[in-house]
Amino acid sequence: MKIRTFGLQFKEGLIGLWRNRVMSLASIGSVTAVLLVLGLSLVLIVNVNSIAEYVESSVEIKVFLIDELDSSQVETIGAKIKQLEGIKEITFESKEQALEKYKKQLGNNNNLLEGLEGENNPLPSSYIVKVEDPNTIGDTAGKISAFEGVEEVTYGKDVVDRLLKSTYMIRIVGSILIGILALISIFIISNTIKLTVAARRKEINIMKFVGATDGFIRLPFVIEGLVLGLIGAVLSSGMLVALYNYFYSIMGRNFGSFFILVSSSLAPFNQTMYNTSLVLLAVGVFIGIIGSAVSLRKFLNV
Repeated sequence: MKIRTFGLQFKEGLIGLWRNRVMSLASIGSVTAVLLVLGLSLVLIVNVNSIAEYVESSVEIKVFLIDELDSSQVETIGAKIKQLEGIKEITFESKEQALEKYKKQLGNNNNLLEGLEGENNPLPSSYIVKVEDPNTIGDTAGKISAFEGVEEVTYGKDVVDRLLKSTYMIRIVGSILIGILALISIFIISNTIKLTVAARRKEINIMKFVGATDGFIRLPFVIEGLVLGLIGAVLSSGMLVALYNYFYSIMGRNFGSFFILVSSSLAPFNQTMYNTSLVLLAVGVFIGIIGSAVSLRKFLNV
């Protein structure tokens, strides 16, 4: 197709939008509403996944050592732990450091620990171990517990198991939800465009009657669908950013430092909005084009 012909077809598509502006506005409204719901769902799932990953990364193994070990034996155990596959981070905590931590936790009641310094300190030295994959924490803990000089290994098995099951279910349900919303989006937008095409059946029949090819007839409608999808995607993206900004400002005002702490586990604001907007633009344009082409097909068989 020549550039001039394409330009005329593109112009015809825009004219068609304006000529049927009431139906076009209805289509844009439907596209915007559906894509906004899809965008909100995407942002929710992304943040739930981010929180789940943050919590999973906080899971750790506490390796308590027997008191009789000298410094070289303690270092040997640390080296053996580092050699295990999937170790992300390992931190040594001495008896003295453990006591100081408990004092801070007790706050004004730390006088209960008076007299436990030095040789009277009953707390063991320990290693705090984090793994790259939380699903391997049980196997890793089992291997460490077999090391000579290790008194006890804890990692909150029941809590970790429940956490891993919960995050797995959240991801599965989230993926299914997004898939369902995407199908609903396609259905609603396709039917909206179908109504637009049906309202112009007479125009299509006239074009067929004078000998216009299917491709020539289809292109202006496809351009209309593309523009409708693009406008709907831009509007829904703008509304999504505004709503997310409003959410952050409300939470910040009402919960202050607590929300700042919690927000560290959320997905980065700018990156989340950028990625979600790109997805909405792609979905809007794709559904607009495909919806127009598919909806028009039955009306070309005249």
